[in-house]
Amino acid sequence: MKRLVIPIMLASGIAGTALAQTQATVVRSTELKAKPFSDAETVKALKENDKLGVLSRKASWTEVKAQDNSGWVKMLSIRFEGGDLNTKANDEALSGLGNLIKGSAGGSTTTTAVKGWDKETFKNLSPNQERFQKAIGFAVTKSDAKAFASQKELSDQEQAYVKADGSK
Repeated sequence: MKRLVIPIMLASGIAGTALAQTQATVVRSTELKAKPFSDAETVKALKENDKLGVLSRKASWTEVKAQDNSGWVKMLSIRFEGGDLNTKANDEALSGLGNLIKGSAGGSTTTTAVKGWDKETFKNLSPNQERFQKAIGFAVTKSDAKAFASQKELSDQEQAYVKADGSK
């Protein structure tokens, strides 16, 4: 009997967390996309305060159901309902526990911004000459690259260099 207590508690915690995050509200007008890409076809325009059902997540995108349509929205465009502020932390903790039980260490991490950097940090950036020289050391000759490509049955493609001002 004691062996069943922990698995039942874990299962109920996971189910409760999943149920708490099935609803969301649009926080700013956005587009419902057919696929989780910015250039994907727009299925529908969503207005602020529209109610959504959450289906799944992929990187910084959330799959949702909006009335009779389903698609993808950026996660920063919606707010989850029914959960506390620690719901994401709870999910990660449960996921980590599951990985520990399975014996795997991994998972994926998604970021949506540069944290801890301000405008001054970006203004005062300078190149790391040591790493630059190391990168140059990885360069190969054109003939070596062609020989490698032919071994792997790759085809030639022209690639324009980007100029210092950012133009091609």
